Amino acid sequence: MSYLVLARKYRPSLFGSVSGQEHVTRTLANALKRDKVVHAYLFTGPRGVGKTSVARILSKAINCQSPKDSEPCLECQTCKEIGAGTSLAVREIDGASHNSVENVRELMDSFKSLPPSGYERKVYIIDEVHMLSISAFNALLKSLEEPPPHTVFILATTDVHKIPETVISRCQRHDFRALSMATIEARLREVCDLEKIKADSDSLKLVARMADGSMRDAQTLLDRVQSFCEGEITASDTSRALGTVEQRVLYDIAQAIVARDTGRVLQRSSEIFATGIDPATLLRDFVHFWREVFVAKCGGEGQLQALGLSADAATDLMRLVAPLDAVDVQDLWDFARDGADRALRSSHPRYGFEALITRMATRQPVAEIGELVGQLLNSKATTKAPTSGPEIVRQSANRAPVSDARAEVGPKPTASPIISRPASGGAASSVSVAPAPAAVAPVATSGGFTWEEFVTFASSNTTRVLLENLKRVRPLRCEVGVFEGTAPDFTATSIMREKDKVSAILDAFLEKRGLAAPRGWKISIVKGQGALDTPAPGRGASRGSDKEELQGHPAVQSLQKFFPGSKVEQVKIKD
Repeated sequence: MSYLVLARKYRPSLFGSVSGQEHVTRTLANALKRDKVVHAYLFTGPRGVGKTSVARILSKAINCQSPKDSEPCLECQTCKEIGAGTSLAVREIDGASHNSVENVRELMDSFKSLPPSGYERKVYIIDEVHMLSISAFNALLKSLEEPPPHTVFILATTDVHKIPETVISRCQRHDFRALSMATIEARLREVCDLEKIKADSDSLKLVARMADGSMRDAQTLLDRVQSFCEGEITASDTSRALGTVEQRVLYDIAQAIVARDTGRVLQRSSEIFATGIDPATLLRDFVHFWREVFVAKCGGEGQLQALGLSADAATDLMRLVAPLDAVDVQDLWDFARDGADRALRSSHPRYGFEALITRMATRQPVAEIGELVGQLLNSKATTKAPTSGPEIVRQSANRAPVSDARAEVGPKPTASPIISRPASGGAASSVSVAPAPAAVAPVATSGGFTWEEFVTFASSNTTRVLLENLKRVRPLRCEVGVFEGTAPDFTATSIMREKDKVSAILDAFLEKRGLAAPRGWKISIVKGQGALDTPAPGRGASRGSDKEELQGHPAVQSLQKFFPGSKVEQVKIKD
């Protein structure tokens, strides 16, 4: 007698033996109990998940002479005939080879006959029904809507989107789901026990992962591995038989990536390709592994076990991600996905994989620029000049500003060094230290106050617009009752429009200082040099000397501690 493959030998024959489709089998069993079996069903879902098997079980349960709690007895004549495929009441039709209008018309002629003796209903199982032509679907519509009372249609397909909506609306639809790795592994363990096959847990997990949600594929792969191995089935033999990568090998590569050991990474890659593995299979397994690494970091050991990983594998992954930050793990997973996609599209996928793992091993850890700038501003290395004004520090990456912060600057306010450094992933970035405005020169008055003191008082006693204009005034004469100064044209015009407000603020300032306010203020702001303007002597001086001087600036040196290898690239003199 010829060998019966495992996928056929262990095909489910009862609703209770169908794995992972309880939402379908329970609905059908309840319909049988309540005698509410409809005239047309549509079973849709991935390959190898039980669509045709459930259709056969339903056809047995409908016609069984002595059903047991909605399950077929498997012992009566009708159950045996249907199981053997010899029943005249149950017809299985391949939609791919019977897809014309003539085939459907021949089928419709058989609807007129009554079921054979001993059968309650005739059942038509049309597999791969999406292969029917549009004309064939149209010819079948009337029979689906108003079939003979003794007829049941069961349509099965993997591509429900190819079926016209007019057909779907006439059927009771049931969606079969892809099976989880844990469900497939449990069923494979049962088959191995029944067949007395010795197989370790890792090998069955590898087969379950390769099956990609299909029980039939899993049992077919187990047949293949069983033929390859002699004696006990191990994970190593399984990976060689199926042309996949063992989990331990992927873990070794991940360890080398985390350790930034490029030599070990390339060595392991060479060893993998020496086995003759398909690059597409390797890239798929590699991305799947890094997804488990991501889940380990963000979901914990409980989520790993939900994915079907063993306790030992989950422990190894938790140990791998322990020293890593979550943002680094996410970045590595992005590298793996994007790099695998590029390698698959490449004419040299092996080289693409080697470039990917090397890039992951040499990748710089992710650092938030906001944190770096914050540390820089709080660093003791940043010195504060007594006459300095505020300076803006900006980090730009990929043309978009990331964060703004305030820092203190020292001398030479007219020079703006641009410090460049390489960024992760090859994107250029730069840190620009903008020139500081010149401080407002303190001008003593006969009344015992300075313009700088007045501006400080005004900061909490006037509008923001007027305050900014006052900051831009260069005082020339500052006495009680008289103030004269220069400012840019727009600033001078704006202040002179609001000189009554300025007078009121000056009166309040003198009152707070205990000084007598004058009967009126003579305020004169004319167009000229402002407080933020600085002379630009030595415009013809060498830019090289500017670079050398700024290279020793404390703020620049502090930035270079956070961005190793950076240097002053340009010096811009603002007019």
